[in-house]
Amino acid sequence: MELEQLKTAWAQQTQRIDHLEGLVAQAWQQPRQQEVRRRLRWFSGMQLSWLLAWIVVTALAATFWIAHRQVPQLLLTGLAFHVYGIAAIWVSITRALLALQLHGGDAPVVTQQLRLARLRRFTAVTELALGLPWLCLWLLALQWACVQWLGLDLYAAAPRWFLATLGIGVVAMIGAVAAARWGLRQVDAQHWARRWLDTLSGQSLLRAQRTLQEIQAFKLQ
Repeated sequence: MELEQLKTAWAQQTQRIDHLEGLVAQAWQQPRQQEVRRRLRWFSGMQLSWLLAWIVVTALAATFWIAHRQVPQLLLTGLAFHVYGIAAIWVSITRALLALQLHGGDAPVVTQQLRLARLRRFTAVTELALGLPWLCLWLLALQWACVQWLGLDLYAAAPRWFLATLGIGVVAMIGAVAAARWGLRQVDAQHWARRWLDTLSGQSLLRAQRTLQEIQAFKLQ
């Protein structure tokens, strides 16, 4: 009889310890899950801001090229920003939708890590895709501003300089793409080029990933 009572008491004690361990784990994980959600909300808010900004730019670009459709260089300038704006809008919407999948925080940590890795990869790739064209777009933006505010067509005023500057931008863009591909394939994770590529997804997502890694490591202990 005493042996049965001892077994029962031992089982109850084990249950209480398991319950306490579960409470401790929950108390440790909950603020970190909240931190992940907070960083994702910040990321989503930034995407919404960029979405609104590029909607305005795209509308202005459409107005510009329609108004100057008889002048080829101005038509192409407006169309370039119109197409770029549409691409930026799509990227912002897609990023926000990918982040939305992580907002709930109810999925297993491994699933959250996979989703966050996909979001970080998409964000890094699209940062490159949207950033590199500015090696040429800055000149078109200057052309747009000069025509809009000063009535000055840079291409008409200095066509050789304009085309040479644009050509240098294209060469620089091709070189940057080649360097990025090399950085992804050839260097190790500690190389500065690889670390720079990893930061393209932004600090919010990088810190969220590190927090999820901490949570997963705690679960495996």
